[in-house]
This record gives sequence, C-alpha cells and structure tokens, in this order.
Amino acid sequence: MTDKMTLSKSKINTFIECPRKFKYRYIDEISEEANKYMLLGIEVHEIAEEIAGELMEGNEIDDIFLNLEYDEKLEEHIRGLEKFFHDIHSNGYEIFSVEEYIVDEDNDLNGIVDIVIRNNRNELIIFDYKTGSPRAIGKYKLELCVYKMLLESKYPELDVVSAGIYFTGAGEYRIANFGPAGADYFKSQSKEDIVDGDFDYVDGVVDNLYDTIDRNYYKKKRGFLCRYCFYKEMCDGDFG
Repeated sequence: MTDKMTLSKSKINTFIECPRKFKYRYIDEISEEANKYMLLGIEVHEIAEEIAGELMEGNEIDDIFLNLEYDEKLEEHIRGLEKFFHDIHSNGYEIFSVEEYIVDEDNDLNGIVDIVIRNNRNELIIFDYKTGSPRAIGKYKLELCVYKMLLESKYPELDVVSAGIYFTGAGEYRIANFGPAGADYFKSQSKEDIVDGDFDYVDGVVDNLYDTIDRNYYKKKRGFLCRYCFYKEMCDGDFG
C-alpha cells in the first residue's frame, strides 16, 4: 500500500469535487492560479487575523475598526467582520486561537482553523470564514468534522461543542452543534446537529481517497463546474 498522504479538508473536498482534479493539484502538484475569488478570500482572512490579534492584545474593538486600513472593495466584508467580533465580545466569549495550524498524526490530518472561541464553560466553538454567498450548513459539515477532529487531537481536555461558517459579506451564520443546544449564544443559533453519521461519511470518503491513490485511477467527475476548472484543457487533452 502507498504511504499515506496527510489530508486536509481542502484535499478531501477537492477529491469529492473531482478525483482527477485532486490528481492534478495534489499528486502531480500542478498549482492552480489564484482567481479574483481566491484573492478576495485571502485578503479577508488576513484582515480578520489582524483584527483578532489586536483584540487578543487587549485593544478596544471600536478603536481597531476605526483605525483599520483596507481597500474600499472590502467594505461589506469589513462590516461583516465588525458584527462578528462584536457578537463575540458582547456575548462574553474569548478568542482561544487564530489561524492555528494543527497536525493530527493519528488520523493523518492537518489544517488551519480560522478562529476558535471559548465560552464561560471552557467549551470551544469553531468558525470558518467564507466570502461567498450564504449556503446551507450541510455543504460544510465535512470540513467542520475535520476541524473538530484536529482541535480535539491537540486539546483533548477541552470539548468542541459547535462549529460554524461565517459569511463575511452577508454577516450571516450557519452553525451546527455536536451535542444538545443550550443557552450559549452561538449554540442557540444552530439549526442542525453534526452527528456520528457525518463523521462516518468523512471516514468513507477518506477510505475511498486512499484506495484511489493506491489504484492510481482518478475518474473525471463530469459536471457544470468543468467549464470553469483551471485544469480543463489539460484534462481534455489527457483523456478527452
């Protein structure tokens, strides 16, 4: 059997999108050129990290946003981040970690968690920023499962009770709980739970991914998104 590749949520999601795209990006290591959407995401994530860092240093939230420098095209995302950090502050949470890179050797996983906050019961809540239009939480359950596994591998003494997506442009949350809902501000906003079956699904995808690598057969998943794929011409030329 091939030595196991260490996986991330990006690798797993790419494999789900199209095994052949996974091959080009992660086996052949052909880098995809950043488009305007990727560049927007990078900018917003960098600003969010800057804001969180200043808050962790004890700076006042209003002063941070008053003095923040950014391109005017990011205005709606900055206002969204302002709402997000005000919600954290006004509901008594503290920022636990920001852009933390974690390696889980037991599960062959790694990844960077955008931001983790802690409530007054010493429980952790994960958030991932997205700059696109709000979508249902179901689309993101896999990556939220991966984030929970990463956090609990490094901090086994702490409970990760919820995880969510924050859409910076719209200022909207999509949150799922890993257990019963409660009075906690963010837990109470959850409309869905993440259950054992969601983790089983992650395990099944991972097993399929490793099996695909061993067989060295990366099937093309044809669909609407093919026309926008960075690897389209290469894929058509290699396989038709």
